[in-house]
Amino acid sequence: MRKHKSRNRRNFIRYLIAGLLFCMGIGLLLLDPLKNYFIQQGQEVNSIVNLTREEIVANQQRTVTYNFEDVEAISAYRVLKNRINPKDLPTIGAIAIPSVKVNLPIYLGVSEEGMYLGACTLIKNQQMGQSNYPLASHHSIHPDLLFAPLKHLQLDDLIYLTDLDAVYVYRTHLIETVDPYRMDVLASTEQSIVTLITCDDTLENRLIIQAELIDTKPMKQVTPEMLDAFNLAQTVPE
Repeated sequence: MRKHKSRNRRNFIRYLIAGLLFCMGIGLLLLDPLKNYFIQQGQEVNSIVNLTREEIVANQQRTVTYNFEDVEAISAYRVLKNRINPKDLPTIGAIAIPSVKVNLPIYLGVSEEGMYLGACTLIKNQQMGQSNYPLASHHSIHPDLLFAPLKHLQLDDLIYLTDLDAVYVYRTHLIETVDPYRMDVLASTEQSIVTLITCDDTLENRLIIQAELIDTKPMKQVTPEMLDAFNLAQTVPE
């Protein structure tokens, strides 16, 4: 009788543990879609289509930090736990890469929140169309989110930046995987370039994309293709 009770107790514990693991698995499966939803919603709030040039100029004056230690690998739990208000982020422009369907807000300064919901500037006082303009964002397991599509970028692909004063057109000339401590990619340059930084698939190294500036179009002269890349209407917001 005692052996029978002991066996029943062990079976109960096994079933309990199995049930808990099953529930945890279901919970993790649900967390990822929720994380993706909040990221996409935040990006839409700060989309360039919802901003004016005046708002961008004001955001460029915001006080921000550039502490890389504040940023960790993207986590569904932290995205849901933090539940940041996208409107609190200083949006100063957007980046669009038509060939890999990237269209993200650009935020002033380095922050965990900015990396969740777009791309962050990495150097104080960097300016679009001048010297080196480095941007970083998270690599996501979702293939269409943040900078995850960059792994499909090809040489000569076009990269667009805008601050609603102009669209800056860059052509990709370097795609390289480097160790995470390479800081020279942030150095200023005589040539006007954009540098895009994210993790590779291993999350141990960094994927570096660099592209050279080939054209600058004032907003009144941008092409329909450029407007489409940012989902802007043919009439640019005042």
